[in-house]
Amino acid sequence: MIRAIVALVVLAAVAATAAWLSQNPGDVSVNWRGWRIESSAATALMAVAAVAAATAILYRVWVWLRRGPRRMDETREAERRRQGYRALSRGMVAVAAGDRDESRKLAHRAEALLEEPPLTLLLSAQAAQLSGDDTAAERYFEAMLGNHELEFLGLRGLLTGAVRAGETQRALGYARRAYRLRPGTEWIQRTLFELQVGKGEWKQAEALLKDMGRRGTVPEATTRRRRAILLLERAGKAEAVGELPGAVRLAIRANAAAPGFVPAAVAAVRILGRTGKSRRGLKVLERAWRHAPHPDLAKTLAVLYSEDDSTRRYERVQRLNALNTGHLEGRIAIARAALDAGDFDGARSSLEAAGYTEPEARLCALWAELEDVQHGPGLAAREWLLRASRAPSGPVWSCAECSKSAAVWAPVCSHCQAFDTMEWRRATPAVAPPALAAATFGVSPQTDGPTEEPVAQGSLGEGKLLVPPVADVPAGVTGDDESGRSP
Repeated sequence: MIRAIVALVVLAAVAATAAWLSQNPGDVSVNWRGWRIESSAATALMAVAAVAAATAILYRVWVWLRRGPRRMDETREAERRRQGYRALSRGMVAVAAGDRDESRKLAHRAEALLEEPPLTLLLSAQAAQLSGDDTAAERYFEAMLGNHELEFLGLRGLLTGAVRAGETQRALGYARRAYRLRPGTEWIQRTLFELQVGKGEWKQAEALLKDMGRRGTVPEATTRRRRAILLLERAGKAEAVGELPGAVRLAIRANAAAPGFVPAAVAAVRILGRTGKSRRGLKVLERAWRHAPHPDLAKTLAVLYSEDDSTRRYERVQRLNALNTGHLEGRIAIARAALDAGDFDGARSSLEAAGYTEPEARLCALWAELEDVQHGPGLAAREWLLRASRAPSGPVWSCAECSKSAAVWAPVCSHCQAFDTMEWRRATPAVAPPALAAATFGVSPQTDGPTEEPVAQGSLGEGKLLVPPVADVPAGVTGDDESGRSP
């Protein structure tokens, strides 16, 4: 619309000028080197316009001839770039689809068409990885290190390859360099932490964990527990080389970081006991018991006061249990200590308080030991042993990643090498096969009851069965109940 208006305005101006010239024709006279030219003003103006138009046309032709080759080169280059970008995008799609041959072909085409290595290096590296050519992929990733924009991507590729090849030390170097470039990236934080833990760099891992907690990468509760683990490992390392004062300080810091973390409390109590600080160790143990009663704490109490007799140990366990009454672990510890001290009524009372609904194997075993020691080998002890073979096992240290159990806690799972995955939890209930139960306890698979032949109870030593302990029968029950059913 605007162009039409402008054109109309120009035409109107030309028409007005022509009309004015026709009304005022005038004369033009030119004298030049003996030549005399006379003409009307309109004719002279038209001649000037024609010369100007011809000059403009000649100038445009000259410019076109002068710039033509360069423009043709630019056109060809633009087409190459268009085809190169198309090959680059299609190559990325081929990599995502897992098409090795297509991705490799398109990577070569993009590399040939685009004279911009930063745009093609990543595609070439990924295509090489997809084809299984680790050497070529590593070469491409190393070339990316020379470009500031692609350095982090190159480090990630090299780090991934080093981890896959099991070259931990080289992977650790790449991870440190990547962390310096982008310390806030979550995956590099976690990768570097795992590598440091794997190499036993506990102090460096602790510093990194602190930064991860500050950035919110790891929850606060997890940060405290993992810090306790790292301090605990440092304490163990110091203890191994004879630096007991340093080991004590580190163990106490580990326990303070996570008071409810049982392994840290156990280590702190043990090291304090080694340095003659039993009273301080007892305070640590009592505080941990208030947070989470655990059988390892009860065992550590016995080690801390190993010179005590059975009666004195019984008294200490009673005082410990009073700090968190009603807990199953406390009742089991009381029953164990009472049995050792010869207080059968106290042991029975504690086992009864533990309950009878689906008792664990260790409770059944304690019941069997109590019946055997108090009343001698008989039907009740045998039935509790049979029940122990079929009862669900108690909690154990188990890996949350691979579900493998372990006899003792460890910072790293020995099976899957995962860090901080060992949890104290109940294992899957196991039922003894009927044939095995019959062979071990003299029980017939058909009747599921005791046989008439006496069962050998095994040798006894210091009043304890060499068969795992048990628990779950009310006081006074030594055989079948009133309904004729066995426990």
